[in-house]
Formats: sequence, structure tokens, C-alpha cells
Amino acid sequence: MVFAGFGLEQLVIEPAYGTSGGSSTVAAQPGVFTLTPAPAPPGPTPGSPGTVAPAKVGVALTPVPSPRPAASASSAATAGGLAAPGAAASAGAVASTGAAALTAVVTATAGDPFAAAALYVDPAGDAAQAVRTLRQSDPAGAQTLSRLADRSHADWFGDPDPATVRTRVADRIRVVRAAGALPVLVAYAIPQRDCGGGQSAGGVADESAYRAWIAAFAAGIGTGPAAVILEPDALAQADCLAPAAATARYAMLGYAVDQLAGVGADVYLDAGNASWHSAADTAARLRQAGVARARGFALNVSNFDETADETAYGDAVVAALGGASHYVVDTSRNGRGPAAGNAWCNPPGRGLGVAPTGRTGNPRADAYLWIKVPGESDGACNGGPAAGRWWLDYAMGLASRAG
Repeated sequence: MVFAGFGLEQLVIEPAYGTSGGSSTVAAQPGVFTLTPAPAPPGPTPGSPGTVAPAKVGVALTPVPSPRPAASASSAATAGGLAAPGAAASAGAVASTGAAALTAVVTATAGDPFAAAALYVDPAGDAAQAVRTLRQSDPAGAQTLSRLADRSHADWFGDPDPATVRTRVADRIRVVRAAGALPVLVAYAIPQRDCGGGQSAGGVADESAYRAWIAAFAAGIGTGPAAVILEPDALAQADCLAPAAATARYAMLGYAVDQLAGVGADVYLDAGNASWHSAADTAARLRQAGVARARGFALNVSNFDETADETAYGDAVVAALGGASHYVVDTSRNGRGPAAGNAWCNPPGRGLGVAPTGRTGNPRADAYLWIKVPGESDGACNGGPAAGRWWLDYAMGLASRAG
């Protein structure tokens, strides 16, 4: 059964980069997209992502730290720092207000892996290769598709063999870190994966196999910064499992959190989306899976919900967890919002959402990311190829309707 709002059908990296994967052989001059650029003119609100701005590809951009304000910060605080106080304020009041606002900003960004990071843009991915081909036959189409190709997306790993996943994770980590960027990885091999949807069914055989797999994944990361989106749909779909299997799933996720955090990764447990479970229900699931030992949770992975709806939901989940957690939102395909009836499998008429950024304006939302690789099929539906396969026509549609 496919739940309302369910939208995970995503690539699992195949035995060789570049065959059908969202990750592929990397060119010598990788691109990096800076998450915290110098202050720019006011842009669209999270609920109205706006046009995807061009990214710089082929260079490593030095990030410019610019902490986002906390929700409780003084109105004197702005996204780029502290605004000048009113002329009527006393020197003591100004100092007090500025100190309080700065403290709130520092507190909000403490431990945030995206606060002053850069994201990797793959110059050899499917979208980039398609742009190069189209430049010869369809220059206008190439320019449109560049809205997608010039942005960062997460790298997905789901090969069931531990030795293979360790090697592939390590290879990708090496390339991304060499470019001065933060690796953003998706671990996707939980037993009975996608038991509620079916298009991405698979995963390793059992709990023992998963423990070996996630340990190998963590070993591939080595030591150093990385962000990991942990097992899309695993919590939200737990209801499709028998009670014993559900209990084992929570134990596996908790083990994964500990393994990944143990090598320095910031872990975001996937928590479904606002259309799926109540905030209280999702918080309970996250708590059982060990979110207190993770950085937080991920929302809207491979889905189409409006960013404003997801951030409101994320804030509610954080509140239900006691206020200490954080989250990221997948904005890869939500520029036009959800399709009628919350259709999730290659719905027509969708568009790219707000470009990846760590400047969300919300101290609980660490980043807006393209976790789903836009342009890859959700499954064999609505004319699409198998789940995770590159689909140029759909990619062009997303890029032409960028929100």
C-alpha cells in the first residue's frame, strides 16, 4: 500500500559509477556550491522557492560564514549579522540587545554541519553529461537543464555487499573532501526496504547483515565531516512490518546512528513528510530510533510538499522532541508543490525547488537539500523507467518549471 504523501523512489548506486547512478566517475576539476554566500538582496520565502540561481561549477568556492538568526533573536538581528539599533536606544541597551542576539545566533548554529560548508556539484553526473550533449543539438535545452546540473545533490548507497559499499563510500568521500566540500550521503539498505511502496524494494537480508553493512558504510566515511540521511522511509513505513520486524528495525536504526556518529558524521534520520504521520507520532518513532544521539531528522525526501509546510511540520516535530533536534528538508522537486492527490510516482507538472542552501532563516532547519536526485525516475509509472534510472524528459520538465 502506498501511503498518502509517500514519495520515495530513489537511485541506489549500481556496481559501477556512471551506469545509472546519481554518483559517477568524477572529473579532475570538481565543482563546489557554496552554501553560505555573502549577503545578497532579499530572495523568495521558503514557501515560494523562486528561480534556481546559477551555480559555479569547476571551482572550489571559499565559504563565507554567515550565521542564521535564531527565531527568538532580537529584531535587531538580520541574516547577515546585527542591524544598527534605533537612535533612541541607550548604549547599554544596544550592547545588551546585540549580545543577546549574537548569543542566540551562535546557539542556533552550534554543531550545524551546513553553517559554513560547501556542497559538491558533480561535473560528471547524468545531468552534466546531458547538458554537454544538448549544447550541440539544443542549446536552449542545455541552458534549461543547467538549472539542474549545476546544483548539488546527495549520493545514495544501497549495494548490499559490505565490502563494496565501504569502497564506494570511501571513494566518494575522498573526492568530495578533496574539493573542500561536505559529503552528503544517503544510507539505503534496511531489510524489507520500501515495504509500503514496492518500487525500490530490496535491502540486505536481516538485522545481522544490516549491522555489518552499516559498519562498513561508517568505515568508508573514515573520520571527518559528513552528513548522512539515514534510511529514507524506514520509520514512516514501519507499520508495514510485522511487530517483531518493526522492533528489529528500530534497533537497527539506533545501531546505525551510533556507528555513524562514532566516526564524526552528522546523522539525520528520515522522518517521512508532513502528509504522512502526525508530528507526535513521528517524534515517537524518531525517539525510539535514537534521534537523541543524532543531529536530527530529514523531511520530504523524494516528495513534493511545499517547503513552508515541511518546515512548519519539522518545527512541530522538534517541539514534540523537546526542542533540541534539527532537520533538513528535501527541496529537489517541490517548486510547484505536490500533485493532485499527493501522487508520488513521477507525477507530471512538478518543478525544481529552492536550490541547496544552509541559510534557511530557521534555527531548527539546518539546510534545504536536493536529497532525491532530480531527473531520476520514481519507478515504472507515468511513462518512467525503473526506479533510480535517469530520465531526460522528466529532468527537462523539472528544470523548465523551476519554482
